[in-house]
Amino acid sequence: MKKVMPLVRVQLWAMIAGFFAIGEQRKKKTKALFVGFAFFFLMMSGTSFFYAYGLGTLLNTFNIINALPSLFMALSSVMVLFTTVFKVKGTIFGFKDYDMVMSLPVKNSEVVASRLILLYSINLVFVLIVMLPMTVAYGIIANPNWVFYLYSIISIFLIPLLPIIIASILGTVITYVAMGFRYSNAIYMVLSFILFFALMIIPFFMQGSEEAFAKIHQVISNQINNLYPLAALYSRAVNDYDLASMIIFAIISIVAFMVFSLVVGKSFVRINTLIMTGSHRSNYKLGELKTSSPMKSLFKKELKRYFASNVYVMNTVFGMLILVIMVIALPFIDTNTIVEGIDVAGAVEDIIPVIITFCISTSCTTMASISIEGQNLWITKSLPVSVKNIFLSKILVNLFILSPGLISTIAIGIILKINFVQSLITILTVIVFSLFVAQYGLVINLTFPNLKWSSETIIVKQSTSSMISIFSGMALVGVQVALLVAMGSSLIANLIFIGILLILNLLLYKRLTGRAIRQFEKLY
Repeated sequence: MKKVMPLVRVQLWAMIAGFFAIGEQRKKKTKALFVGFAFFFLMMSGTSFFYAYGLGTLLNTFNIINALPSLFMALSSVMVLFTTVFKVKGTIFGFKDYDMVMSLPVKNSEVVASRLILLYSINLVFVLIVMLPMTVAYGIIANPNWVFYLYSIISIFLIPLLPIIIASILGTVITYVAMGFRYSNAIYMVLSFILFFALMIIPFFMQGSEEAFAKIHQVISNQINNLYPLAALYSRAVNDYDLASMIIFAIISIVAFMVFSLVVGKSFVRINTLIMTGSHRSNYKLGELKTSSPMKSLFKKELKRYFASNVYVMNTVFGMLILVIMVIALPFIDTNTIVEGIDVAGAVEDIIPVIITFCISTSCTTMASISIEGQNLWITKSLPVSVKNIFLSKILVNLFILSPGLISTIAIGIILKINFVQSLITILTVIVFSLFVAQYGLVINLTFPNLKWSSETIIVKQSTSSMISIFSGMALVGVQVALLVAMGSSLIANLIFIGILLILNLLLYKRLTGRAIRQFEKLY
């Protein structure tokens, strides 16, 4: 353990430093990092408490407050499962500094232990953010025995273990299968999408219930236990103060993780070698050399770099994918029933632009397009093209990824038979909002770059730039909703929203053609 913990500290420090990096030219101070981390933790915990208390109050109305702990336990487990599937490649296997780490005077088992502890630590933070506020909310509403708090605190450290194992196995299998194909990245992403939607759809095919409110507790508990059997043990431990269930829950989690660690330790080098080398074709044939204009070449380069990163794609394309699936599903949905269930006139036309803009806000690629260059940024800077064209190529890639949003908007208008004026306003909203997301993400990434990352996951999912870009986009969607509520008329509200976006786009354009160029030139 003497060598494991220093490895973990270095990796955690690099991750936190990457998360709160404030420009490449500024020295990162320990105090600033911990203050930033504490602020993030408190902000997210406050949000979690708000939802837990609200849901707990609702459940308490029907005398089923005991369902709250197991519900949040299953929620945090599913969250760990989803996020860890895409972290396996880059954290345990196929991480960027593999050669450097393996050259250190440490045993393979110590390297494996440090990577697993790192993965566990990352997930534990998010479990704490979900479960601690829930514990407080449940305590305020239900006023449980002190045993509840003891078992809840202990179980928090156990909850991530089994989801990490399941996610690691699934992620490794996906990576292993994908490596057998020529276009391994594309196969990996396709398999990941299939897994994601399988995990999303399976619960809907479980035995449902139309029981009355008197049996809601049983229905909710059964659904949660079907989704994640360990939730039943957890529920009996914290709700019924069952010591035996607590011990069994702990033993299953810890023993499973220990066995998994041993298995990973034995296959660590072999799997990493396979992932790092990949598959290659030996029947190369010289073909025709094609040339393109500088702008087209830049666009192709950026697009290839985007699709070369599984983490990058998986975390920026889901919004558009969900939107496309919604459009495909619309013809098979009885929209008349939906309309009849809404008392507000024109509510469908009001909510459609909000749904689309929300999906767009989660699909910003430019928030990492500078950082993703890493130590190879000098190559891009040395190209005989202007900085404006480099910016434009990155913006065009984001707009290309967002293009399904425009197509889906037109399709929704036709399927739902929305009037021409409203459809036109929605299309304009989508266009200006897409341009805002692309420009804003680039500005933020230039302000908070991180070129010294060790894993693409850090800059795509765990960086200041990504957090600010995503949450700012969502906040702007909140402004759109506020305008709809305040104006009463969706037409006027959307026109005002479009006006705001046009002003913001002009300001962003001015920034990108001025100060942003100087920021880019200073990067190295």
